[in-house]
Amino acid sequence: MDSRIHVAVGVIYNKQKDQILIAKRKQGQHLAGFWEFPGGKILFNEDVESALKRELNEELGINILQSESLVTIKYDYPEKKVLLDVRSIYDWNGEPIGREYQEIAWVSIKDLNKYSFPEANKDIIRSVSLPSIYLISQDVYEDNAHFINILEAYLKAGLKLFQLRLAARIDHEFERIVSEIKQLTEVFDAKLIINGSPEDIELYDIDGVHLKSNEMLKYSKRPIDKKYLLGASCHSKQELKHAISIDVDYVFVSPVNKTISHPSQPVLGWDNFQKLCQFTSIPVYALGGMVPSDVKKAKLYGGHGIAMISAVWSSYSSKAAVQIFQS
Repeated sequence: MDSRIHVAVGVIYNKQKDQILIAKRKQGQHLAGFWEFPGGKILFNEDVESALKRELNEELGINILQSESLVTIKYDYPEKKVLLDVRSIYDWNGEPIGREYQEIAWVSIKDLNKYSFPEANKDIIRSVSLPSIYLISQDVYEDNAHFINILEAYLKAGLKLFQLRLAARIDHEFERIVSEIKQLTEVFDAKLIINGSPEDIELYDIDGVHLKSNEMLKYSKRPIDKKYLLGASCHSKQELKHAISIDVDYVFVSPVNKTISHPSQPVLGWDNFQKLCQFTSIPVYALGGMVPSDVKKAKLYGGHGIAMISAVWSSYSSKAAVQIFQS
């Protein structure tokens, strides 16, 4: 018999989608004094969404109109084991108040790490801090200036996470490109990741590093500080387990669909993608033949979102850029 306490948890966004509601646990409760994402225990024969609607009405006086699955987390405290079913909530009405006399606060997403949360909630923070759409550069561009102009349009449209993976690293030229892109990402409050190795953290002004699978397998522990994002590419359960063991912040699982660049390469398909997602609470991005409309499908199959290459660079238009990030 499963002894885990099954809890429904809500990540409640404000109307502008730039702040999240958190509540402080009261004296006498388990983990009193810590902040948390509100929710409560799921009753016998109650589904997650119904439990969340009931709990948030009881605790905060708000009515949840719609929610979507964000992440499922198993965590073992010394005194109890929990299973957190976490859902994102954008559509709700009412005025939130602490109906149980608990302290509540609206907090910007980037400030969540400044608050003390229970350990089980930290995977939630990691998930909400990463967007559902992740853009990756091509290996080569004929005109780097044109590439950067297109990237700027995507950043203006709402891009928050971008990976540079140029094949050629002619020292001064590559350094100049990284510097120019970093300035742009800072203007638009986005993050720049380099596809490379941990040493890139010392060489360039970047927000993190993404490791190819063969590079990732070289390490037995996390190779960079937690203040930087660390991602890894995975193609199998074994690689995914290794990524988890070195404490990456997210993974790419690929190829999910056939790609333009490697049309004859065997693909995982969505069912196998889902099976891999079930092994971890780390955000998983589907990669390989993705188009913007696949975001919902990726989430339906347990993923965090999608990573795209060809779909964004081969068919770019300013109107399409806006539609990708405002749909």
